[in-house]
Amino acid sequence: MSLKETYFANVGNVKKMDPDAVIIDVTRRAGSVLSPSWDMLNEYKAGNMTWDGYISRFLGEIDNPVSRAEMLRIGELARTKEVYLVCFERVGNCHRFLLVDMIKRAMIIEACRQMNLVKAGCDNIAKALPLEA
Repeated sequence: MSLKETYFANVGNVKKMDPDAVIIDVTRRAGSVLSPSWDMLNEYKAGNMTWDGYISRFLGEIDNPVSRAEMLRIGELARTKEVYLVCFERVGNCHRFLLVDMIKRAMIIEACRQMNLVKAGCDNIAKALPLEA
């Protein structure tokens, strides 16, 4: 199946097209471990941080075992179901776009680990995938 993203105002359309789609709220409001901190989000929305700065800080905030485990859980779910990461931003810069790429990379790295290929450079392949901004 696949991993996709959308925004809350579009969830109804997604569910009409695919009633079995799995909707995952990746907002801080929902308590998601894959959301930016309130401080970071407010700083960005106030114009005190560039998008590149946002990406860098966001990657740092979710660089932990709990977030990695959640990314792998979502990736595994997306193997058999249509999974949508959902946030408030309609289009443009949003962490859910970053998460889709990060989850795909995490799945590649995990598959390589399971096949004992990490030492053969598989982790570098995943890192070489372009991170959409």
